[in-house]
Amino acid sequence: MRISKNFTCDDWKALTFSTEKEWQKAIDIFEDRIYTRFLRFIELIEGHENSGFAVLALDCLLIETLQQFREGVPETPRKKSKEYFLRFLTGTLFGKFFDRGLAEMFYEQIRCGILHQAEIKGSSRVLIRQQVPLVSLAEDGNGLIVNRKLFHRQLIEEFENYVSQLRENNPPDEKLRHNLKRKMDYICRISGEVE
Repeated sequence: MRISKNFTCDDWKALTFSTEKEWQKAIDIFEDRIYTRFLRFIELIEGHENSGFAVLALDCLLIETLQQFREGVPETPRKKSKEYFLRFLTGTLFGKFFDRGLAEMFYEQIRCGILHQAEIKGSSRVLIRQQVPLVSLAEDGNGLIVNRKLFHRQLIEEFENYVSQLRENNPPDEKLRHNLKRKMDYICRISGEVE
């Protein structure tokens, strides 16, 4: 089974994780998966007029996926997607833009609106104008104004930061690496400690 453009489950299963070189290869595989399955396609469409919903839909899928990797779970537990999403928006580099209230509004009006109804809810809007910040409260206080270009750039920065944390080996973040392995083992249908 192909898990990214350049790697298969057999590539993942061949890793022993016994050396730093093996871990770096594992991180290469993960990085290739995220880039070739998500980020590359966003690059292809983000310059097109009216691509904001499609870009944000892919960004929202990626946010939940990255949080699953961070937590080392096979999938988001039932009725926990909001918690996962809020932890990502408030507990990563996004935390400088989102408090819990803004994160909840984003989840409900942007993420759920786009993924479930193919629309934005409340008075929220998605814009791309240069003078618009990454996220701000709408004038009526019942929605958000999201600059999808800045939002996506921030997501790329968070992804790169996460990869950098995984690659750090002096000393390595064992828990972060362990969680990455657990999630990828699940993707590759490797039995064992995945719950």
